[in-house]
Amino acid sequence: MKTLPKVFIVGESGTTGLRLQDRLSERKDIELLHLPEDKRKDIQTIQAFAKKADLMFLCLPDAASKEVVEAVKDIPIRILDTSTAHRTDDDWVYGFPELSKDQKEAISKAQKVAVPGCHASGVISILYPLIHAGILPINYPLHCFSLTGYSGGGKKMIAQYNEEEGADFKAPRQYGLSQNHKHLPEIMKVCHLCEAPLFSPVVDDFFEGMEVTIGFHTHFLQLPCGLPGDIDTDDFHMIFKKHYENSKLIHLSPLSLEETNGLFLSANENAGKDSLTIHIAGNDDRVLVISTFDNLGKGASGAAIECMNLMLGMPEETGLVI
Repeated sequence: MKTLPKVFIVGESGTTGLRLQDRLSERKDIELLHLPEDKRKDIQTIQAFAKKADLMFLCLPDAASKEVVEAVKDIPIRILDTSTAHRTDDDWVYGFPELSKDQKEAISKAQKVAVPGCHASGVISILYPLIHAGILPINYPLHCFSLTGYSGGGKKMIAQYNEEEGADFKAPRQYGLSQNHKHLPEIMKVCHLCEAPLFSPVVDDFFEGMEVTIGFHTHFLQLPCGLPGDIDTDDFHMIFKKHYENSKLIHLSPLSLEETNGLFLSANENAGKDSLTIHIAGNDDRVLVISTFDNLGKGASGAAIECMNLMLGMPEETGLVI
């Protein structure tokens, strides 16, 4: 009888940890181990579990994540870290398989994988194909707008939105105003940007879902070889279609938004799913590219499970809602 791979979660009481626990407990192709409730922060217990498991998820604050990684450095356990701690570390593989075939293979072979941030996932899903295609200069002055449901703020923010009755919580709230958002370093590293984008994250009064929007003035873009004439929305469609044509989780909307009279694009259109949809709108002078997904799906637990599947030699979409 085939032995099932053993996995466990460190930090299963947080938002991402709880979601992972619920989802992995339904899987029949892995064995989910559980740390004793009174030993969840005990390093010796974590080390003991690491010695008998094949893979562990870290759903911890950055400092705690680094502490656990240091504690298991001599144990041949494969690690998926959902924190910010290792996303720009060259010793870790960035967990966004859709970057390229090479990235997907690197994840499948990796000992240590850093799961992307939710905002970063949306931004990178838009910028990387355009830079890779050669039309977007890495010094382009970018402004990225990201609208998220309040579950993105974790247990504390969820409690605030569930308990507070103030008007402040009924309106969209912009944050990260100092332009030092913790997802910017990974965006810059993965996309090889020369300058950090202006980044405007906004949290609103809905539970889950995310909508990332980036605009482009086409006359500032550069023509790569093989694209005759000026760049327009059709060229954008072609670039994204080619880049994601073999992706199981990222899809290109076939609709041109500007051609659909009265269409509103909801930030929670992919809530409850692990997929991500790219929308293209605008005109030949100004193009909007919009990425919609679930901040708890492709932006967190879904991305972690996708990477786990690859690391364990399973189809990447196993157990995911697409």
